[in-house]
Amino acid sequence: MDKLIIFNCIVLLLIFTIVFFCKKYIKTDKSKNIVLLLSALVTIIFHYSSFIYLSITGNASVEYLKNTPNLLLPIYPCNVVMWGCLIYGVLRNKESKVSLFLADYLFWFGIFSTLVGMFANVDFINNPTFKDYEVTKSIVAHATLLLNVVLIYAFGYIKVDLIKNMKHIIISVIMMYLIGLYCNKIFEVLVSYEEAYSVNSMFIIHSPFDGVPFLIYPVIASVSLVLYFILFFIWELFIYPKGNRWYNRIKKNNV
Repeated sequence: MDKLIIFNCIVLLLIFTIVFFCKKYIKTDKSKNIVLLLSALVTIIFHYSSFIYLSITGNASVEYLKNTPNLLLPIYPCNVVMWGCLIYGVLRNKESKVSLFLADYLFWFGIFSTLVGMFANVDFINNPTFKDYEVTKSIVAHATLLLNVVLIYAFGYIKVDLIKNMKHIIISVIMMYLIGLYCNKIFEVLVSYEEAYSVNSMFIIHSPFDGVPFLIYPVIASVSLVLYFILFFIWELFIYPKGNRWYNRIKKNNV
């Protein structure tokens, strides 16, 4: 695990260096959109790189696809965030309701899921070596995705407003649950329940950790909502003056 921590710390340093220069030199909305789109495409290319290589060389690409279900469907949070970043990069108006929702979802969910994917990477835990391309690719793809979501914040598209943020987070939690149900049902109907159990999209069927069987999606989502509320509450204390915080805004709207 020491190797994984050192590797990820170096990668984080590189990510924040890139973010620093992007924030300093990229100013126009058009340029920001291009960078966000390119960043999303880089993550997707890394994610599918093994499949692309096998397809070009003709070496069991179909078999690889069968053994890698998250290439077929967005079964994990990072898969949804990855495709969401592509959609966000394509959207030209970053002030639309769809863009504001996506920005909240991608940043707040993306930060957590990508860091978990980097520092608690299951592929590395099962095979602790960087010589295996599949292992290294998994970590790097999470890192490029982290770069993508941090750029959303760096470019000024994240606005802290507890009421709106929580509304977006609640919608996101429901959306992720529905995606998980859909993916699990697809595998159950087309393959078997055993396959759906093994895939365990969004950790709905069982906990990803053997020692904590209760840690399934509803529990994870509930804890996340509480933590996000606390985070936004504290953040507003620092950025909003007294009389302008979320509870003050509710009182004003009810007057």
